[in-house]
Amino acid sequence: MVNSVKLSLFKGLGNEDPDQFWFVMKVVWEAQGVTNDHMRKATLVSALQDCTLTWYIKYSNDNPNIGVADI
Repeated sequence: MVNSVKLSLFKGLGNEDPDQFWFVMKVVWEAQGVTNDHMRKATLVSALQDCTLTWYIKYSNDNPNIGVADI
């Protein structure tokens, strides 16, 4: 079984710190050795909820070749 870090969920309600969320995501990716942009996007989607997930889906559909760093 693979050990993994449980990501905090980002709901985009206004009381969350997006910089802290990105910091945690980058640390988890580095700790798990995730360098593939597609894998990063997949783990990012699992950590987004509610209006943030809706925004991300619309944004990624409008910009299919955009990288995680550009998001």
